[in-house]
Amino acid sequence: MADGVSEFLTEKLGEYHILAAPLERAMREMEYAHQLLRARIEHEICDHVPALGALADILDISIIDLLDAPDRYDFVRDSMRKAGLTTDDVLQQLRVLGPPAAPDELSALGLVSGS
Repeated sequence: MADGVSEFLTEKLGEYHILAAPLERAMREMEYAHQLLRARIEHEICDHVPALGALADILDISIIDLLDAPDRYDFVRDSMRKAGLTTDDVLQQLRVLGPPAAPDELSALGLVSGS
């Protein structure tokens, strides 16, 4: 009896692995496609709104995560806190690294306070 149960369990486990393999491969491919889509969209956003790209680089955040945040200003403030940066630090880095209008663009979007 124990041998029969053991064989049954081994067979079912093998069946599971055979049937799950294509699903797991498809999930990996979907995740990869999702990452490519995310990167493409973020790149396009950076091209059109360079200030967001500069801010994302400075804070090491995802533009999509920022734009998806229920409260973007709080998201930026929390990201600044995690990075150990003040608003003045971010604005200074934007002036140095970002496009000329970056601080004004981000203030207009309500993401940082104006200086």
